[in-house]
Amino acid sequence: MKLYQLWLSIVFLGSLSSALAQNTQPSSLEFGIKGGGTLTHGFTNIPAQTVDGVQIPAVENKSNGIGIGYTGGLWGRMNFPHFFIQAEVTYNRYVLKQKTDVTVDINANPALANALPVSVQPGLLNASLNAVSESVLESVDVPILVGKRWMDGRLRGYIGPNFIFVQKAEVTRTTSGQINANTNVGFPQTTIPPTTGTTDLRNKYVAQYLEVKDFTYAVELGAGYSLLNGLDIDVRYAVPVGGIYKDTKITGFLGIATVSLAFKVF
Repeated sequence: MKLYQLWLSIVFLGSLSSALAQNTQPSSLEFGIKGGGTLTHGFTNIPAQTVDGVQIPAVENKSNGIGIGYTGGLWGRMNFPHFFIQAEVTYNRYVLKQKTDVTVDINANPALANALPVSVQPGLLNASLNAVSESVLESVDVPILVGKRWMDGRLRGYIGPNFIFVQKAEVTRTTSGQINANTNVGFPQTTIPPTTGTTDLRNKYVAQYLEVKDFTYAVELGAGYSLLNGLDIDVRYAVPVGGIYKDTKITGFLGIATVSLAFKVF
């Protein structure tokens, strides 16, 4: 995270707590630390693209299970008579697992085209590819949540926006498949052995149309329960509605569940 982003996040959390404290009893202000795990799932639809004059068909990346990450940080909560406001600054790791099957012209994949002994004109040979990917996004999140208490304050429910400052975004993809035969040019079917590569999704020169935003936002809702004095458990779910990719034509769904334990310092 850039230094000014970290400073602004801490100042915001502190300023919010101080401002609210001026309008409530001192005992209504709570502050603590938290940590836990993230569970991420989703899918991505990438529209057809033209790269270096070669047409790449639309790609449907389907969910390939649940990706497990982590979260940890600080929280502050101000309790009012009928509701509370909670602000947090956390560092998070989200892991998205996907898979896809696609048939492309070999010239759309420089690695395939360069592996052939001779150059082949577009449209003569295509490859059927199977890809399994794991995308990792690390971010500093600043959720601002409004909630209500029940059961003498032990049970909480809340909802609000989550402001996401992306620090790292990369995808590791393993691809295998085959180059399909074309008897017209005397090319037999050829197996493509598995290859693995990692792409920095924040570098527009290598990520190209898959470049990820530096900042986005989500809608987050959840519930918490006080287990013991000073120890809470929280379960929440967030959906980034601001979009992850700079290319707005890329669509899909990303859901993030978080389970965490929070300790109240005061």
